[in-house]
Amino acid sequence: MLTLPSDNDTWSVTVFTVSGDAPLKALRRDDCFDRVVRACPLQAHWLDGRTLTGVVAMAGVMDRIHDYVVDGDPVVTGLAPVGDAWACTNPSAGRGMSLGLMQAQVLRQVTAAHLDDPATLARVYALRTELEVAPYYRNQVRADRQRVAEMVAIREGREPPAPDPTTARFLAAARTDADALRAFLETVQCLALPHEVLARPAVARVLAAVDGPPPPLPGPDRAELLRLLAG
Repeated sequence: MLTLPSDNDTWSVTVFTVSGDAPLKALRRDDCFDRVVRACPLQAHWLDGRTLTGVVAMAGVMDRIHDYVVDGDPVVTGLAPVGDAWACTNPSAGRGMSLGLMQAQVLRQVTAAHLDDPATLARVYALRTELEVAPYYRNQVRADRQRVAEMVAIREGREPPAPDPTTARFLAAARTDADALRAFLETVQCLALPHEVLARPAVARVLAAVDGPPPPLPGPDRAELLRLLAG
């Protein structure tokens, strides 16, 4: 679940599901949506305001990347993809604008150096994008695959796959330690990659003292969720 404050005392509440989970399509109904959110103690209060719209469904959310240089040769010159034209990630992480701005800076630098050579501009731009921006995209892909595997396992009544132990300890530490929280926010805001912040001595010391993943957040389990949706 994702809650986002905005301008003029407005905010949004988003409930994420995985494709193919037919019973959860009932969340498109306002009454079902409200019952589920009110059953989540950390999010229930967000429903206390006056709604501006009903539930708005969004589908087709995916991580996708486009390569404009193949086997070292640009498929087109005079075109430099930036942001979603190059790659899009799960919007729940809020990384789209950050990646687009990072890529715009790379494009400015590469254009200043190679404007008179379109083919070289395309190659260097693709290379620097891969080195400087793509790691954040691939990090999001790994996180999404882990989360989807967990959601599918719960839906099918199987034991979810074990999370990466380092990531689990990092998330647990971020709930209670200020240094770990700041480091985690850096990864969310695309200021640093996880392996960069985890290598810092202050963060490493905190993680060394953490034993296991964070406790689950309060809210309904699968059986209770289906009961809420059924009314």
